[in-house]
Amino acid sequence: MIPLLLVFAAACAVTDLHSRRIPNWLTMTGVLSGFGFHAWRAGWEGLGFAGLGFGAALGIYAVLFLLRGRGAGDLKMMAAMGAMIGWSNWLLLFVLSAVIGGMVALIVIVARGRVGQTWRNLRRLPEQKLGNAESLALPHAPVVAVAAVFTAIAMRGQ
Repeated sequence: MIPLLLVFAAACAVTDLHSRRIPNWLTMTGVLSGFGFHAWRAGWEGLGFAGLGFGAALGIYAVLFLLRGRGAGDLKMMAAMGAMIGWSNWLLLFVLSAVIGGMVALIVIVARGRVGQTWRNLRRLPEQKLGNAESLALPHAPVVAVAAVFTAIAMRGQ
């Protein structure tokens, strides 16, 4: 499953960088691959494993989507990854994505000379809204792809 995870993450990253979208055919392929692999490997128990991962990712990213912090493609990509690697490994992927994403955001803020504006925004945090059109926006899938590499390394012993 690790090679499939990495290929899927790379495909999502490339399409997100190129078009700022993750197509439905790609996310559906990921979902079906995750459920199919685990069903083939462990039957009903495998379907449960994939289902828990899918559900955990879907639930968490649905909240982020509703708050306009993530797009629908990100939600479907992460749900597919949850089906591929299960909920506990997906949780590691989620945390790593947040940490790596934060580091990338800091680099972009500094590189684009937005430190002052970002500081002012943080001081007015209750007034800020996710999805603000004036905010710096970064594609999420490349960050997740990097996090997937580290997650795959952690999964090797399983």
